[in-house]
Amino acid sequence: MKTSEVILYLFGKPEWEFQGNVTPETIRKKGDELKVRLHEIAADLEKLCENGWDYEAGLYDIMLFKSISKTKAERELAGLGIDADVHMLDDLD
Repeated sequence: MKTSEVILYLFGKPEWEFQGNVTPETIRKKGDELKVRLHEIAADLEKLCENGWDYEAGLYDIMLFKSISKTKAERELAGLGIDADVHMLDDLD
């Protein structure tokens, strides 16, 4: 059986997130951006868990797994309203 993996990237290292431009204002803006991003990721995580995906937390991401082919996973994500272009989707086999 094929296994597919979806990676939900939460955030990166501060250097990546701020691209060298760290000021009180850019930190506030990043906080606002992270709130929106994390709420969207939480909604996607909830949908995937409700549809039988298992997951584990990584350092900067959440990795989800399900025993289905990549093609079926793509269809499932589309049916759930999850943008596969935002999250990395791959076959593990």
